[in-house]
Amino acid sequence: MSDRDLAWRPALLARLGAVPGLELEVDAPLSKRTTFGIGGPADVLVEAGDERQVQAVLAAIADAGVPLFVLGGGSNLLVGDGGIRGVVLTLGGDLAALAIEDGGRRLVVGCGCTFPRLTRTALDLGWPGAVGWLGTPGQVGGAILMNAGSRWGEIGSDVVEVIAVDAAGERRFDRDQCAFGYRTSLFQQRGVGGARIDTSITSADQESLRLVLTRVILQCDKSSTEKAKELDATAKELLARRHRTQPRLRSAGSLFKNPPGDFAGRLIEAAGLKGFTVGRAQVSEVHANFIVNLGGAMARDVVAVATHVQTTVKQHSGVDLEWEVRRVGDFSVTGEAA
Repeated sequence: MSDRDLAWRPALLARLGAVPGLELEVDAPLSKRTTFGIGGPADVLVEAGDERQVQAVLAAIADAGVPLFVLGGGSNLLVGDGGIRGVVLTLGGDLAALAIEDGGRRLVVGCGCTFPRLTRTALDLGWPGAVGWLGTPGQVGGAILMNAGSRWGEIGSDVVEVIAVDAAGERRFDRDQCAFGYRTSLFQQRGVGGARIDTSITSADQESLRLVLTRVILQCDKSSTEKAKELDATAKELLARRHRTQPRLRSAGSLFKNPPGDFAGRLIEAAGLKGFTVGRAQVSEVHANFIVNLGGAMARDVVAVATHVQTTVKQHSGVDLEWEVRRVGDFSVTGEAA
């Protein structure tokens, strides 16, 4: 399939249009759906509200032979100026719901639920680890994918089970199977929802990678409603600190992973790169590990800034900075074509 070969689209739209409850949009601008405010169009954007609809989408795209990308809250993400080919899937309806069980010690959450909503609920229930989730945008599915959190707590620590759907039906993964680590999980390694596909593998193997996270079950045996006020005070202090030390301009969050024993922001600042700008993308003057959109930035601007940062930091300190923000879509579009 060429970059903009859309011969497959009419038949796929007809098939998906027959699935009750599915919401469809063609050539949907993704800049409106990312915290960066950057990104070209999706060939087809689909919103599914339950597992049955997700499975129907997976079956349809498998038969059509088109790519899939699952889009959450659009944080920690840079979408190419050429957009995303194939189908972009978002989750809503029942898959954005949150249920409190077992006296507040257990939560069942749809992966389309916003992560700030989950964080606020867990804090109100007295979950200590939820303090570490504060300030992280996006949706629960993305938080699971990257094991969101901080040194005060990561979401993977409270996961009991992750529920997913592939073309064959429902799949379940317990915490150990999820292989949570620093900003990673089994699901990044598998290339969930098109997050990472190894172009060296066969098309048949790629079909097996089409897995969509739909719900997660969390449990905290140390929860206490008596701790809720104490946690709330800590949360307010941490949020105030974030507001002082992080930029208000649009970004995708921390661009690079912290190298072992150090901080990416410190290395970037030490290399004299605060304020470095290409086009309308800039290394933040507030926090050097953020590249911000000054208004009208393109993905190619962000990549140019990031590449310069990596090269300069390597020359200055000998450290190879690794992207934390995920890059998806078509980055080949340049100039007026963007």
